[in-house]
Amino acid sequence: MASKGSSGREYLKYAGVGFEFAAMVGVFAYFGYKADEWWGWEPWGLMAGTGIGLIGGIYLLAREGEKMMKDLDKPRKPDSGDPC
Repeated sequence: MASKGSSGREYLKYAGVGFEFAAMVGVFAYFGYKADEWWGWEPWGLMAGTGIGLIGGIYLLAREGEKMMKDLDKPRKPDSGDPC
């Protein structure tokens, strides 16, 4: 849940990270599949491409998660219109 005074907008900028992860794995798996077709490495190109995509995707998730945690830990100025 969002802490008091924070809006859902802070979380929306990180909502696309999962799609970026899936796209990264998919693109590298596709390149590995094409490498299999080109050089006849079946199934090693697909496996290597998927592995590289997974490693890159996990790195992306970790980096974005760390950035999100730093953003959420920043002290916030109280709203001037809040009577509480």
